[in-house]
Amino acid sequence: MKPLSMIASQVQASSTMAIDSLAKQMKADGVDVLSFGAGEPDFNTPDHIKAAAEQAIRNNMTRYTPASGTPALKKAICQRMQEDCGISYEPSQVVVSSGAKHCVYIALRALVNPGDEVILPAPFWVSYLELIKMVGGEPVVVTTEEAADFKLTPEQLRASITPKTKAIILNNPSNPTGMMYSREELKALADVCVEHDLYIISDEIYYCLTYDGRQFTSVASLGKEIKEHTIVINGVSKAYAMTGWRIGYILCEQPLAKVMANFLSHSTGSPCAVSQAASEVALSSSQEQVETMRQAF
Repeated sequence: MKPLSMIASQVQASSTMAIDSLAKQMKADGVDVLSFGAGEPDFNTPDHIKAAAEQAIRNNMTRYTPASGTPALKKAICQRMQEDCGISYEPSQVVVSSGAKHCVYIALRALVNPGDEVILPAPFWVSYLELIKMVGGEPVVVTTEEAADFKLTPEQLRASITPKTKAIILNNPSNPTGMMYSREELKALADVCVEHDLYIISDEIYYCLTYDGRQFTSVASLGKEIKEHTIVINGVSKAYAMTGWRIGYILCEQPLAKVMANFLSHSTGSPCAVSQAASEVALSSSQEQVETMRQAF
């Protein structure tokens, strides 16, 4: 037999998903388990969101949608991001896909050529490293220090940039460290990226879950030039306890969004129609239950 793809063969299985699967099997077997694997709220999806999905099924919203998401969901995403994060996007700048993890992959696929370097601050969520490798990129891991609250410094960022550097992945707030950059710290990093014309893939999936009175800042809110270099990744999994519904979204400049939509049209076809209808309601209705979960956490 001819050999398999070298890129595919080098990808390691997700240790997060392996641990999560083991924990769920142990629970099914009656074992009392506390799982620290997947970042998954232990609340159920709120009833009004489930009701929206049931209504969508009754209304026969079970067919293909546009490859990058329904207009209604994109509008709800724009409104929520404007209200929560102060970032303004048009529906044409939104790409909806099958979870935030897939959104990171699609962003990397749209940006990275084989051999391009992507800076990855460590500690990091395990999938980032493999996702970079999956698109033929070269991960450049930069180890942050506990003394610096596991935050990447502008000096570390500058020292990691080479002529091959294409992008950096920032996870803010961070999984697994829980750290969150201040507005000033984020601006200092973003300025370096703009200076060197680097893309910022900003995974902000945990933006709703901040504590101790700390204020979240989206990197895309820091100015027009920074926003033009930024690809915001977000989704409904954490804020609305919808991990299994598999809806994530990307906000970016329209030409890049078009490239991603083209890719999705051939790879997934479209996100799940019923999940999109439920996500639209999650984003556009009262956010009271998001706060209830945050307080519990």
